[in-house]
Amino acid sequence: MRLLLRANAHRHLGDAGWEVAASPDTPRREPWQWQVCLLTGDPGHADAPSPTAVRVAAPLPGGTTVEVAADPLTVAPAVEVLDPASSPTVVRTEGELVVLIASGGRVLIEERHLLADADALVLAGDDPLGVGVHRPDGSDSRLAVVRLTPVRDSALSWVP
Repeated sequence: MRLLLRANAHRHLGDAGWEVAASPDTPRREPWQWQVCLLTGDPGHADAPSPTAVRVAAPLPGGTTVEVAADPLTVAPAVEVLDPASSPTVVRTEGELVVLIASGGRVLIEERHLLADADALVLAGDDPLGVGVHRPDGSDSRLAVVRLTPVRDSALSWVP
């Protein structure tokens, strides 16, 4: 599954920033598993949906921070920031859910998904397991790669 999330669709968190994606994305579904946010203040400023959540954060260009809060019994989160100038390939396992977030400019994914600043692409399931990434212009963009790996042997699912 591929789902493109434009920046203007992210849920506003007041002065703290924006929620890019979460599971569940409504309060009355399955138990809470994870939340990906773009924060404009200090990391850890946004309220996590669970007091036992594990938080992972990484600074992005322009003073924004990507932060992941996750249920440690369900999800192992990780964040890395890539420079798309070298045209890296992002590879994930079949059970892993990955959220790609553009920062500081535009990033082209798979030669067909053009992400502007704060846009995101969610990858889940078995399609695709690897995507090519590059910078289509002279900007100094970066790509935040949020990896959500299941703690148990089952794949993570996400229904937006």
